[in-house]
Amino acid sequence: MKNQTLKLFGLTSDQINEKLDSLELDKSKIKTYVKEKYLDAFLFVEEKVEHDGFGEALSKIVTSLAPYIYADKDVSLYERLYEVLTLRHKTIALMEQATGGILTSNLMAFDGAESVVKASYVMPSIKAMIDHFDLNPFKFTANGGVCGEIAFDIASFIRSRISADIYVVSVSTLAEGSKLYYNKDDVVSFVAVGTESGVKIFKLESSARKRDQMNNLSKTICFKLINSLK
Repeated sequence: MKNQTLKLFGLTSDQINEKLDSLELDKSKIKTYVKEKYLDAFLFVEEKVEHDGFGEALSKIVTSLAPYIYADKDVSLYERLYEVLTLRHKTIALMEQATGGILTSNLMAFDGAESVVKASYVMPSIKAMIDHFDLNPFKFTANGGVCGEIAFDIASFIRSRISADIYVVSVSTLAEGSKLYYNKDDVVSFVAVGTESGVKIFKLESSARKRDQMNNLSKTICFKLINSLK
């Protein structure tokens, strides 16, 4: 009997099953099992009876889900990111506010993490960010809260002081509820990912509760970094 584990990010279990159904697999010969939390999914594909079509069926599944697959074994996004950073001999520096230190704490759980994580800042509030990174408060008031430019400024600040291959900054409206630093009624997070070639910004909006938002964002960052390092 043959089987294969795939790890995916970005689809709910219902969406994955919908894609699997569209492939019209022979369910008398192929069994699939999906488990998902915070868009981080485990897909198990198993041969129910010995036959010659397992490889073809698996190929169809992989082709259909390729943009969402980050590993062909049962590992977390954090473990896969750590593996890729180690294999590529890359180092990382992080500043977390929107993710509350989730990225750093997960990466530091692995043996040898000190050779990969060169620096980590966890800032609980916008005031702490302004004070520590010498930010211009006017940028917050002018934008009604956090913005991509602020994430860029922090990434640039760290980059000028810490030697690393990748710089990740996550900032969000989650930290403070004052009207001065709040983007209307939405939760908006900005992430800056810096490398030698420059700094890229991406934005995530969510109405999810705080913990769900933090977990989704931290896993989104991991997935984007894994893809960029392939």
